[in-house]
Amino acid sequence: MSQPKIYDIAGAAGVSLATVSRVLNHPEKVKKETRERVLRIIREKGYKPNANARGLASRRSTTVAIVVPKLTRASVAEMIQGVSDSAQKYGYTIRLFVNDDPTRAKDFWAEVIASSVDGILFLNDEMTQEVYELVKNTPVPVLFINSVAKGEQFGSVGIDYQGCAYQITEEMIRRGNKDILFVSNERVYSVNILMEKGYHEAMVANGLEPKIIYSSGELAVNEKFFSEYLDHHVPEVAMLVRDSMAISFMNSAIRKGIKVPDQLQVIGFQNTRYALLANPKLTCVEIPIYEIGNQAMEVLTKLMKEGLTVDSDNPHLLVDYKIIWRETTRN
Repeated sequence: MSQPKIYDIAGAAGVSLATVSRVLNHPEKVKKETRERVLRIIREKGYKPNANARGLASRRSTTVAIVVPKLTRASVAEMIQGVSDSAQKYGYTIRLFVNDDPTRAKDFWAEVIASSVDGILFLNDEMTQEVYELVKNTPVPVLFINSVAKGEQFGSVGIDYQGCAYQITEEMIRRGNKDILFVSNERVYSVNILMEKGYHEAMVANGLEPKIIYSSGELAVNEKFFSEYLDHHVPEVAMLVRDSMAISFMNSAIRKGIKVPDQLQVIGFQNTRYALLANPKLTCVEIPIYEIGNQAMEVLTKLMKEGLTVDSDNPHLLVDYKIIWRETTRN
C-alpha cells in the first residue's frame, strides 16, 4: 500500500494544501478545530511529511483558480479584472479555467484540483448535481462569484438580486405603470430566479398581474422572438435580465415604430458598456461586477488564510447596487 500524500490529507480534512502545511509548520496560526482535524487524519493515515510538504506553507506563491463558463461575456472580463487587481496586492498567481462543456465536468474538476491551487473562485451559475457533488468534495476553499451557492456550505459574493428587482418594479409602479413585463433567460440561472421572484412579489403586492416570458441568450433568436411578441402586445415597461437582451428588445420595438420611452420603457440588469452605447441609452440596475470580483478575492484570501472549509461558517457578502436612470425610462 502506497504512503499517503499531502493531497490525501488535505482531501480527507477538507482543507487546502497550504493549511495542512501550516498545521505542520505553524500550528498556532490555524484554528483549533481545523488543526485538530488535520492532525487526527495525519495520525489515522500514518502520514510522514517530507521536506516539500513542510515547505509548502512558506512558499511565496499562492495560486487561485477562477472558473468561468465562457470568456465572451463583457461581465466576465470585468470580474476577472477585479479579481486580478486584488490578487496582485497579495502576490497571488491566477489561473483561469473555462468550463464550457458540462459533459466533461468530472474531468474538468480533476484538472482544476490537479493544478494544486489553494482556492477557487467559481463563476458559473448553471450547476448540475454532478458538478455540485464535485465542488462539494473539493479539498480547497471555494467561493461563488455573482451567483448563488447551491448549498449552505459555500460562501458567495454578489448583490441582493431579489431585492433589486423588487425595488425597481416597485418604483416603476409608483410612477404609474401597471403593465410591466419581465423577460428572463430560458437557461436556468439562480440569480435570474431571484430577480424574477423579486419582480413577482412586487407585482402581487400591488395587486398587479405578473407577466413573465423566457427568451434565448442568442441575439438572432432574441430579435425574432421579441419582434413576434411585440406584434401582439406592447407593455408599458419591459425589464430584462441582461443588457444585451434589453437592447435587443428595444431595437425590435424601435424598428416597429414604437417610441422609447414614450410608448415603451426598457430596463436592463447589468450596466455593461453596451448600455451607454445604446440609442437611446439604457436605464439599468447596476451590478458592480468589478467590485464583486475584487471583494471575492478578499473573502477567498480570508478563507485560505484561516483554513476555512465547506464545514465552516462561510460568508455571504452583498455588494451595494444602484439604479442608473437614463434615456429608456421617463421621469
